[in-house]
Amino acid sequence: MLGLLRARPQLADAVLAVVVAAYQLAGATDLGGHFGDHARPLGLVLAVVSALPLVLRRRFPIPALVACVVLMGLFYGLGFRSQLGQLSVIVAAYTVWAHCRFRDALVVTVLGLAAYETSMLSGSPVSPVGDSLLALLLTTGIAAIGRAAYVRSHRLRDAEQEAEQAVAEERIRIAHELHDVVSHHLSVISVQANLARYVFDSAPDTARTALGTITGTTTEALDELRRLLSVLRPPQHAPEEYRPQPGLADLDALAARVREAGIPVGLRVTGSPRTLPPGQQLCAFRVAQEALTNVLKHAGTAAELVLDYQAEHLVLSVTDGGGRAAAPNPAGHGLVGMRERARMYGGVIKIGPRDPAGFAVVLTLPYPRPLPEPQEPE
Repeated sequence: MLGLLRARPQLADAVLAVVVAAYQLAGATDLGGHFGDHARPLGLVLAVVSALPLVLRRRFPIPALVACVVLMGLFYGLGFRSQLGQLSVIVAAYTVWAHCRFRDALVVTVLGLAAYETSMLSGSPVSPVGDSLLALLLTTGIAAIGRAAYVRSHRLRDAEQEAEQAVAEERIRIAHELHDVVSHHLSVISVQANLARYVFDSAPDTARTALGTITGTTTEALDELRRLLSVLRPPQHAPEEYRPQPGLADLDALAARVREAGIPVGLRVTGSPRTLPPGQQLCAFRVAQEALTNVLKHAGTAAELVLDYQAEHLVLSVTDGGGRAAAPNPAGHGLVGMRERARMYGGVIKIGPRDPAGFAVVLTLPYPRPLPEPQEPE
């Protein structure tokens, strides 16, 4: 039961409100009454209702405390008394001191004390000085306990953030290791593959040995990848959630999604299409995706996506006809990310307004160079 309440804070607050309502109902009496003497029906109703704001105490701590204080003031101002104390106000005050800034908690607490004093004086108090001192001492104690909880929760939160930062740094270190491991194995595979191709006819045994080395190296590389990715992969994602990265073939679907959002997008391909490596395809797709997202955010007009397969470069351009309320921030994360992706593959990206109106994003990616022919060993 306790585990269920911890997992569902709203349910826990609802149960707490019921318990507090029963507690206050048991102690509600008329002015001058004793414990066990039931108050008039109006007093019983107020005793129960004054606990209901606790249901929302975590989401709205200050409004919950204000509501409890107002209901408590009405309860005392109409001549009722709680022989067991006003527990709803105590719980709400603790919540404010445990979750809110010191200044906010102090202001609402002072106002609450003022409301308490006003309601007590208007309700013919039996011992106004004693009641006031008791309320002041009780409030001070609640504030101290709540503030201690506030400090403790923030220390725990800081510790969690430090732990997450340490995990992130460790994953960066592992990613560097992954890069080194993969680079080494790919270098070995490249050398052995070139050797096998060169001596395939003249020295079959040497070619077979090279191919065996490639097989073993590939197996080792895959094992390293599996081990390292099992550490880097976030635990909340299931393996089946990881899908192949998008490429140029997915631009049609991207344009269709933007059209569904209300922006006409034309897709045009010129030149002789050729196959690009997955990394370059992903780079082009992400640039197109970010550029069309900016059209949605800032322009709201028709856009055109063009893929131009030139002799030595692939040129991807996204243009719109203007109408934007504000141009994208050149230092924004999206545009910075596009530039970094282009630079990674030796490309160039130009972003800016175009004549006579509108905005353009133009990515130029060089085609990958063919592998050099193996040189005959001396």
